Amino acid sequence: MPTISLCMIVRDEENSIAQCLASVQGVVDEIIVVDTGSKDETKRVAAGFGAKIIDFIWTGSFADARNASLEAANCDWVLFLDADEYLDPNCHGALRTAIAYDNVEGYYIPFINIYGSEEHPEQCKDILFRLFRNRSEYRFRGIIHEQVLNSILGKNNNASICIAHNVAIFHYGYLHSKVQEKDKIKRNLELLAQQIQASPDDKYVLYQYGLELYRAERYGESIEMLKKSLAGLVPGGPESMYFPKLVRLLAMAYYQAGKYEEAVERVEYGLSIFPDYADLYYYGGLCLYELRAYGTSFEYFSKAANQGEQAYVYGSYPGVRGCKSYFYMGKICEEFGNEEEALSYYLAGFRDNSAFTMILEQMVRILVKGEESDDVKIALANICECCTPEANYILGRILFSERSFKLAEEYFAAAATGGLKAADADICRAICLAQQDRVIEALKLLDEYVNDSEHSVRAMYNKAVVFWLQDNSFKVRSVTDSLVKLGLDEDFATIVKLLRIRSSEHMEPVSLQPNSSELLFDILLRATDHGSVGKVEEILARMHHEWIKMHACRLMQMFLRHNKLNEAERYGNIYLASNHDCFDALVYMGDIKCQKQEYWEAAEYYRAAVAEDPGRPKAYINLLKVYDKLCLETLKTAVEKHPDVELFKVMLEQEAAR
Repeated sequence: MPTISLCMIVRDEENSIAQCLASVQGVVDEIIVVDTGSKDETKRVAAGFGAKIIDFIWTGSFADARNASLEAANCDWVLFLDADEYLDPNCHGALRTAIAYDNVEGYYIPFINIYGSEEHPEQCKDILFRLFRNRSEYRFRGIIHEQVLNSILGKNNNASICIAHNVAIFHYGYLHSKVQEKDKIKRNLELLAQQIQASPDDKYVLYQYGLELYRAERYGESIEMLKKSLAGLVPGGPESMYFPKLVRLLAMAYYQAGKYEEAVERVEYGLSIFPDYADLYYYGGLCLYELRAYGTSFEYFSKAANQGEQAYVYGSYPGVRGCKSYFYMGKICEEFGNEEEALSYYLAGFRDNSAFTMILEQMVRILVKGEESDDVKIALANICECCTPEANYILGRILFSERSFKLAEEYFAAAATGGLKAADADICRAICLAQQDRVIEALKLLDEYVNDSEHSVRAMYNKAVVFWLQDNSFKVRSVTDSLVKLGLDEDFATIVKLLRIRSSEHMEPVSLQPNSSELLFDILLRATDHGSVGKVEEILARMHHEWIKMHACRLMQMFLRHNKLNEAERYGNIYLASNHDCFDALVYMGDIKCQKQEYWEAAEYYRAAVAEDPGRPKAYINLLKVYDKLCLETLKTAVEKHPDVELFKVMLEQEAAR
């Protein structure tokens, strides 16, 4: 029966190598470990599995180290793994079956790359050449991303290379805890640059260099390198195992560089060769979305979601046939004002991957809309099965960001009951309680962190806001006295002063830096949510006119959300006076006029928005709705003024029915 040598090169892998070596116990006949200078217990752990340890002085070439392991291998076949990989323990029999064929020289093996967070890992399939006959003429080439297949094919053009479909290797080196991207990218770029100098026409090396440039966010250089790699390649050639990924990567590089038309061209080229490649449809959809070709974009995302199981050679990314495509399909529906259909796509995406919280955020935003009814609560319960404290906390945090304080507090409370104890959860819960005027409970939670060095400032600041909303100026001053003693930065001190100052006291007009403005908006939003609009106006009366002009659009939104239409219109006019071409501000002003039933004025604002940005459908949709209202109102007036004209009555009945 043929035998197998496991060959590895390692350095400082004591935390990983045991899982790798345990996975091959009973299927490989010898283990060769080439150590390139470990300073931890790697060699001791490997020796415990019976490995033959070879100390190797690093030459700067991965191929040299690999070949040192081959020189020591005595078996008929070589399987090579890295320390952060392991063989699927269920495929030992399939591996033995594969090496029993006399006419095969080597095998590609399916790979499952595990990446992301340990709590919510994702999987990406690939295929790599990892198993071959042990012959003295077969040796690795390349100082990095070293390859042995070229050597095999160079010695024997007719060598039979197959895929071991029933074997699988897992790779978890892309988990967040394992990746040290910056150092690795820098090292890889330096080594690949050397390799390109030695082999400037090596398509695979050019591909790998383009990949590392992409990872380094040097997209323009990445594009040029990938184009050189792609030039002259044909489907079915020796490069067929990375050809699909190369085409996808080139489209991705164009996308990241903001060259969407060029990216779409690459996508279409790729689809002409690989018509079932879900990733190409997905990235085509992304580019078309950016180009605001929403109809075609939706079609691409839909095709991505409906593709079948992807071939290993595609290296398909997780989510492109599910949550990621559904997310954008939902966003496109929202662009056209169809929230019900959007919700259905978000729900499909959430069912595909409940850890994709961006979809959950979109669903919560649509469902809540400032309402906290039992229907909303039931809908959320049906969507999300929050069976852990962490899940309750996540949903509470999303509801909190949507300023749905009553519902958020219930989820924070459930998280606490389940055993989750975290400062952020407690402080957010305290804010939720305060917004419901459950002040004693809120202060009790905040007091737990007043003497906590890490969270004391946040706790005291929030106590001050609670007392400010309750018109307890004495307590505000008492709490902020302690804050002032801590030595606050200038903007924070100014915000504290705005809370402390009495309405009769004079204060120079206030302006703030952008980051500090966010803190002030938190106060303003909490006051409007609390119904304390007068307090908001008091603060805004003390702000510098230039600050008001800069933030007037946001202030307009804030007042519009609470149906304070006159205030919203006032700040909208301030903003549009110096930003007359702002699409969003024009649409908001149209919305204000609609709510005030001033439909002719609303139509003018929507028409102006259409003129400013014809690519966005929202203004068109709102304008059509206004025209419907105008038509109905006009017909009502016509019937009222001309009751004897039968035509007006018929038209009114038809319009009302429509």
